[in-house]
Amino acid sequence: MACEFVPVYDLSSLDARDYAGNPALKLPVLKLDDVTVFGAENICRSLVELAPEPRNIIWPEDLRSVQARNAQELVWHAMQAQVQLAFGTQVAKLPVDSVYFVKADTGMQNTLQWLDERVPEVIDELPPRDLSMLEASLFCLLEHLEFRATVSLTSYDHLLTFARTFGDRRSARQTPYVFDLPPAG
Repeated sequence: MACEFVPVYDLSSLDARDYAGNPALKLPVLKLDDVTVFGAENICRSLVELAPEPRNIIWPEDLRSVQARNAQELVWHAMQAQVQLAFGTQVAKLPVDSVYFVKADTGMQNTLQWLDERVPEVIDELPPRDLSMLEASLFCLLEHLEFRATVSLTSYDHLLTFARTFGDRRSARQTPYVFDLPPAG
């Protein structure tokens, strides 16, 4: 299946058409012929359904330990906090000393510390799989934190090791974050 990447050049746009019709004005969005799929997890599920060969995917609802479920919840939280921090301070240029951003940053640091302390054990306890949503979303979070430098990852050795290992996958190497520049003209 061939895919076309269509960037949103202005994240402050209030036009749903700029987000492939997503009324929440959010990314990502996947267009499949006449069907539009909103959100990362929904898109992942749609792509798995379209895969030519079945894959063994561990979805959030398949996680069996409280630690793994907590890890997934904290990854989702950190992703949202990253959006708050990046959009609020970098895109909207709002003051970083606002309690809104200070709390988001503190919660992000606490979350990263919690994940750093537990991620090796949590990943090791996952059942045999081709991929888990936990691993994929954690990798995306860590890559985006490097891309939109809101929080330094230098003190999170286990998370950095995980990112390097997961980043060796062909799919990870082929999908780096980059700033897309609008066409000249």
